[in-house]
Amino acid sequence: MFYGIWYLVIKMSLASSNGHSHSATNGHAVPEMDPEGEPEITLEFFDVVHHGTILESLNTMRKNRHFCDVILHVGNTEIHAHRSVLASASPYLLELFTTEEDQKRFENIVTYTLNGGFDKDALQILIEYAYTGKLHVADADVKAVFAAANNLKMERVSRQCAHHLIKHLSVDNCIDIRSLPGIARNKEFIQLVDAFIANQFTEISKNSNVLNLYCARIEVLNQSREEMSLVNENSLCRLVLEWIKRQISDDSISSNILSEKTFMLYLAMDNSLQDCSSLPSGDASDTEIVQDYKKLSLKDKQVVVKQKRKIISQPSKPRVLIYNRKIGEELENELEPDWNLIATASVGEHSFLALVTLGGKLSTISIQLRLNTPSTPSPVQTPTASRPVSEEKPDLYCALANMSSQRCAVGCGNFNNTLVVCGGYDRIECLRTVEQYIPETNSWKNLPQMRESRGRFQIAVLDEKVYAIGGSNGTTELDSVEMLDLSIGKWVKMPKMPLARSNMGSCTLEGQIYCIGGWNGQVGIKQCDIYDPELATWSSIAPLNTGRYQAGVAAYNSAVYAIGGCDAWNCLNSVERFDPEKNAWQPVKPIMTARRGCGTVVFAGRLYVVGGSDGSHTLSSTEVFDEETGGWVAGPVLTTPRANVGVAVVGDRLYAVGGFSGKTFLNTIEYLDIKSNEWTTFVPKEDTYEMLVRRKPRSRRNSRKSVSEDRKLSAPTSPMDIIENPMVQEAVTTTQKVDIGKS
Repeated sequence: MFYGIWYLVIKMSLASSNGHSHSATNGHAVPEMDPEGEPEITLEFFDVVHHGTILESLNTMRKNRHFCDVILHVGNTEIHAHRSVLASASPYLLELFTTEEDQKRFENIVTYTLNGGFDKDALQILIEYAYTGKLHVADADVKAVFAAANNLKMERVSRQCAHHLIKHLSVDNCIDIRSLPGIARNKEFIQLVDAFIANQFTEISKNSNVLNLYCARIEVLNQSREEMSLVNENSLCRLVLEWIKRQISDDSISSNILSEKTFMLYLAMDNSLQDCSSLPSGDASDTEIVQDYKKLSLKDKQVVVKQKRKIISQPSKPRVLIYNRKIGEELENELEPDWNLIATASVGEHSFLALVTLGGKLSTISIQLRLNTPSTPSPVQTPTASRPVSEEKPDLYCALANMSSQRCAVGCGNFNNTLVVCGGYDRIECLRTVEQYIPETNSWKNLPQMRESRGRFQIAVLDEKVYAIGGSNGTTELDSVEMLDLSIGKWVKMPKMPLARSNMGSCTLEGQIYCIGGWNGQVGIKQCDIYDPELATWSSIAPLNTGRYQAGVAAYNSAVYAIGGCDAWNCLNSVERFDPEKNAWQPVKPIMTARRGCGTVVFAGRLYVVGGSDGSHTLSSTEVFDEETGGWVAGPVLTTPRANVGVAVVGDRLYAVGGFSGKTFLNTIEYLDIKSNEWTTFVPKEDTYEMLVRRKPRSRRNSRKSVSEDRKLSAPTSPMDIIENPMVQEAVTTTQKVDIGKS
C-alpha cells in the first residue's frame, strides 16, 4: 500500500544565457539561487491517506467519548463531540463556540511536558504535518524529525525520513545516522545502514566520528606467529564481543571500567576468551607479559574481573577459530541486535577495529594481537613435539552449524550416529519440522515433517526408529504417538498413550519405551507407562512417589531415574529411581540445585543433568551423579544458559540443543568435549588448514576483508544500490526521478 507522494526538492542555481534564473512550475522542484552555489536538498512528502486516517481516528474517539470537549443538546438527546472538528465543519458552530470561548478565555489550558529530548523545530514540523498531511523538512533537520517521529510513533513519517537518510548515506554521515535514537525499531532501515557501513568501513574507520565513539581496548595473546597470521578478523571480533557481553551480563565489569583499561585475553580450552588475570599460575603461557598484567590488575581493584566460571587453562597448541562452519562459507549474523558485530577492518599489523553495539549502544572495539610464546615446549607427544610451540601448525576450529530455526522443548536423540531434532516451539507456535545434524560434515538437513505439531515432548529412538510421544500442539495435550519410517519417507501413526500429557520424560530400557510423569493441564502427574514395540501395546507401571513434569528422565545401570522437575508450582530437587524387577520407585539423593526443563542423559558411563530453570533463572550449570557416594557433583558449565534443553550423545560428544536462554529462544547447539571436559561451540577441522592458508590475502597490509568474508561481496556499494533494494521500493513511491548529483 502506498501512503503518499514523495519527492525530492533540490534548490540550485540555474543560470540562463542572459543571467536570469528560472523556476520550475510543476511543484516538485523549486530551484533557487544559493549564495554558495551548492544544491540544497529538502524532503517533501504529501500523505494522501493522512486526512482519512485523522478523521477516522477522531470519529472513533468521539464514539468512545475520548477527549470530547463539547455536548450539544437537542431535545432530550446529548451529542458528545470535539469543538475544533465541529467548528472546522460549520461556520455557525464556529461563531457559537467563539462567543463561548470569549467568555471562558481565562480558563486554564492543560499543558504537557514532553520528555525524551525532543527537538523543538522537529516537533513543530510534525505538528504542521498533523494538521496538513504535508511534510517539508530541510536535509539538516531530517535526523531530528526521524527521532521525534519515532518517539511519537508516527510510523509513516519515520519511514519517509528513513528512506531519505538511506538515499543520502555517505561515508561522512553514516555513523551519525546509525547512532540515531530509536533506529533499532526499524529493522529494515538498520540492516540497510549496516550493510553500507560494512562495505565502506575501511574508509569510514578513519573518520573522527568513529574515533569519538565509546571504545573498548582489548589485547589477545597468541602462541605463535603463524597463529597470528591465520587469525580471521571477523571471528576474532565476535569472540571478543561475546567476552564483553558475558562480562557485562554477569556484572563482572561495568561498561565504564571497560573503556578505562586495556584488557588482556587468552583463548581457553573451551574455545572462549578469558581474562589473563585468571590464567593459572605455572601454566606454560603464564609468561612475564601475563605476570605483569596480573600485577597491574591487582593494583587497580576496580577493574579486577570477577570470575564466575571456573578457571580454564590455555590449549597446549595454538588454535585458530573460524565462525563459519566451512572455510569460505558466508557468515551468518547470529547475535541479538543489542550485541551485534556490524563491521570490522584491519587498521595495522595484527590490529583490528570493530564497529559493534554493546547493550544497544554504538561502540567500537580496538583489538591488538600480541605474541606470547609459552615458556615450555608443547607436552603433546607427537613426532614434532621437540619443536618449539611457535613452529607448530595451529589447530583449526569451525563454529558448530546452527539449526534452521529457534527451538525450545524439542524431541532430541541419537539416530544412526546423527543428531535428530524434532518439533519444539519457538514462542509463536509448536513445530512439525524435523532436522538432522551430521557431525562428520558439521551440517544440518531436513527430514520428513511430523504428522502433528508438537512441543514439550520427548522422542525415543529404538531399533533405528524414531518415536514422537505426546506433547502439546499449542492448545491441548496430546495422547498421539507417531514413528518415523525412513523406508517410506514419512511418519506413521502408532497406538495412543493411555493418558494425554505434555512435558513428560522418556527413555528406553531393555527394548521398551518409558513415559514418566508429565502435565495434563492441571498438575504434575504420577502416572508412568511403557510401550512395547513388538506387541505395539501400552501398559502402566508403578506411579511416581511425587507427581512431576519437566523432569529429566534417563535409563542408567538398568534403572530409570526421574530427576527434578516441577510438581505444580515449585521446582523440585528430589530424585526417584525405578527398579523394573521390583516395579517400584524409591528416592535417592537429591540434586544440588532444584531445576525443571533440564536435559538428562548418560555420557561416558556417567549420568548428567544439564541446564534447566530453577523457577527464577535459566541455568548454565550441570550436575553429574557420583556412584561412589551416591550423590551429585558439579559438572562443566554450559557456554549458554538453556532451559527446556534437548540433550543427546552422538559419538564421543554430549550435545545440548536449543532451549531458552532466559531472553531468547535458541537455534544454537553446543557439546561437551570429552577430552577437555568443557562445553564448546567449535568443532576441530583437520582438513581445513591448507584451505585457510590458500585463502590468505595477497598483500600484508589492509588485505583482510573489512566485513564477514563473503557477505561483503553482495553488500551495497553506494546509496543508490541501497535505494534500489526492493524492500525500499515497496515502501515509497517516487513521483519524479531527480538527478541528485553529488551532495
